[in-house]
Amino acid sequence: MENTKIQDYIESNQQQWDEEYKSNVWDYLSDITEYARYSVVYGYIRKFIAEEGILDMGCGTGILYDMLLDSEKEGYAGVDLSQEAIKMASAKTSKNIFHCGDINQYVPGKQYDVIVFNESLHYVPNTPSKLLDYSNYLTPNGVIVSSLYSHKNTQDAAYTIIENKIEEMEQCGLFDVLDKVSVFNHNAGLKWYIHLLKKKNV
Repeated sequence: MENTKIQDYIESNQQQWDEEYKSNVWDYLSDITEYARYSVVYGYIRKFIAEEGILDMGCGTGILYDMLLDSEKEGYAGVDLSQEAIKMASAKTSKNIFHCGDINQYVPGKQYDVIVFNESLHYVPNTPSKLLDYSNYLTPNGVIVSSLYSHKNTQDAAYTIIENKIEEMEQCGLFDVLDKVSVFNHNAGLKWYIHLLKKKNV
């Protein structure tokens, strides 16, 4: 019997994302059930933000941007695959800071203090390699913040994908895990893993 390699990411495309944003599928991300997770992500940002700002990969409609203080919005850039999401996010500011782009192909134009992957690493093959690529655009003291949803159904393929990604990030030897937090919402029965990573000095 041949060994079957488990795919290490969830496939998606721009048309699918645009249709889902138009249909309000992702409106729940701004619900109170998601607030604790966003608060942990934001707490790390508050700790490490300096002069070069934040790169928000998978920014959606700009929910994380809404949480930032005005001073923290300076140097912010948000990137999402969905043109529809970027249109909604762009309506929040007159600045050209939200951009449509594929997380697997996007190349930052500058260095940042914090790069956030907020529920977006699900769609990235070979996660450690891609994180290493992005880490080249961090300031010397810069960090990566990752949030990954843990599916309720442990038989779901997405659950296995996320568990494998977490193991890869922690054991690849490329990053120091400065912190790792599990957030569990008892009312909704939802769980997330949030990692704070720093590229190792080699």
